[in-house]
Amino acid sequence: MFTIPRAPAQGLVKALIDTFFHVEVTGVENIPAEGGALIICNHTDLIDVPIQAVHSPRRIIYLGKAELFEPDKAISQFLFQEGSPLNAPGLGVVRGAIEATLATIGAAHRIQLTEWGGQPIVRNFRGETAKAAVEYYKDLEDFMVGLLEQGHMLSIYPEGTRTNTGVMAPFKALAAKIAIRAGVPIVPSGISGAFKFLTLESFLSGRMFRTAIHYNIGKPFQPDEFPPGDLKKSSKELTALLEKQVYALTQHPERREQSRGRARVL
Repeated sequence: MFTIPRAPAQGLVKALIDTFFHVEVTGVENIPAEGGALIICNHTDLIDVPIQAVHSPRRIIYLGKAELFEPDKAISQFLFQEGSPLNAPGLGVVRGAIEATLATIGAAHRIQLTEWGGQPIVRNFRGETAKAAVEYYKDLEDFMVGLLEQGHMLSIYPEGTRTNTGVMAPFKALAAKIAIRAGVPIVPSGISGAFKFLTLESFLSGRMFRTAIHYNIGKPFQPDEFPPGDLKKSSKELTALLEKQVYALTQHPERREQSRGRARVL
């Protein structure tokens, strides 16, 4: 099946972002040219991911919820919901053709996202038992460590989700844990100005075309700089360091050495 290579797609998306929005990026040279690496960032809006991806000289792997890889299912559920005229008995052939077309589009979409670095995961997986859920997340963690050990660059947003308030939330220890296990550098980065950027209100008010987004990439934490100790202790201490550094990178340069103090909207 035909796919669009990453490079031209990256160039096109970057051109669109640069044309319509005001995005300033610093520190791209801090991204390791090769080898396994983990890049982390605070998460303010859906636009965070494309801004990070198009400014990286390397392919980045992103873990996304499975639904993003299955738009055909969502469209099919909408078209054929209860009461839809497309469910009429005489339209069986039409329905079959639509479903076949959606399935083809969905398959192409999944292949394309994978080509660009996407990897589907089940968010909030519960499983039939608590043990099944624990095993799923253990396998997922092992999968991420494996990607890093194979030399890939992986992106994680340590807050675990987008901020609802504009204030950076406490980091979870997963990013630090997998980097320690894989023995790879962690590249901290911070974004500001993008909170509620891709919203209808932002578009209608024109704010998205006036607001400056700043994306700053810091120097990597090398494995020999990771705190010593057992995995749990080291992960906790490293997470605190990463949270502080990412927050600093969301601030203007003259404020980066200051204490976090009162939380600011990003």
